[in-house]
Amino acid sequence: MPSEKRRKRKPERRVKGRRKTKQKLRPFRLLIVIFAVIMLVYGVSFFLSIIFDAFFASQPVTEPVSEPAPTEDPIYKNSYSWNHLREEDGFYYYEDENYTSRIGIDVSHYQGNIDWNAVHEAGIEFAFIRAGYRGNTTGILHEDTGYRKNIQGALDAGVEVAVYFFSQANGSEEGREEAEFLMNLIKDYPVHVCAYDLEVDYNEGRLADTTQDKNTEAAIEFCQAVKENGYTPLVYGSVSFLTSEVRMRELQDLTQFWLAWYDDAEPPFPYVFTIWQYSCEGEVPGINAMVDLNLLLVPKNPAAEDS
Repeated sequence: MPSEKRRKRKPERRVKGRRKTKQKLRPFRLLIVIFAVIMLVYGVSFFLSIIFDAFFASQPVTEPVSEPAPTEDPIYKNSYSWNHLREEDGFYYYEDENYTSRIGIDVSHYQGNIDWNAVHEAGIEFAFIRAGYRGNTTGILHEDTGYRKNIQGALDAGVEVAVYFFSQANGSEEGREEAEFLMNLIKDYPVHVCAYDLEVDYNEGRLADTTQDKNTEAAIEFCQAVKENGYTPLVYGSVSFLTSEVRMRELQDLTQFWLAWYDDAEPPFPYVFTIWQYSCEGEVPGINAMVDLNLLLVPKNPAAEDS
């Protein structure tokens, strides 16, 4: 039987695998990817915020530190030049191109019996007489027991007089009450100047809890009542009292000031003041006790001072 010819098989070709071509993302898939990225970022941010809040919630909150506001400059500054101050025979004198001075004292029943003629001969030109006071515990108004004897004795000796009231007023109503009480005490005497002397004891007494507002209101009412009755008001106080316990800006257009300062020859007080009480331990012939010494600063040209 004839043998079949074997057909030569063509060598098989290895078919190389086809390379996969990159396909562009479809729009829908792109949106999904963007959304996934946004959610991932948001999730990380949220997680970090929780950690941040948990850490700082237990930390004390520190308020921002601010510097205290500086005190505004005074409306009316004095122009005294203390190199023109001199001392002679235990008294201060002042003289410059704008001011001259007069020397005086202030007294109450604490000075006892006073020989006013001897006081005048010693060179004292004026005296503030304490007319009355309010008790610092009961609040009752009193006439000073030496008032009438002192004011009449000073007048008879030729010493010019003014008066002061020792206040313990708690607010405006009591400030006016004290002024009205004082008006009755001075009506029979040639008095022109009425001084308001509020001295606060923060350790005890009826004013231990007073405020700057109440002090200022009391002083304003006192001064206004004095002016309404035709007299000149004057507010007395130490440097610390006038700069911190009342509001000078509300008083400067209403009254003049009587400054108490004993520590050295130059009062650290920028505002205008009319009288300087420079000693509480003065010695004056005719007075057998220590007495306050005062320097009255008198403008040489009052018209220019008022302008």
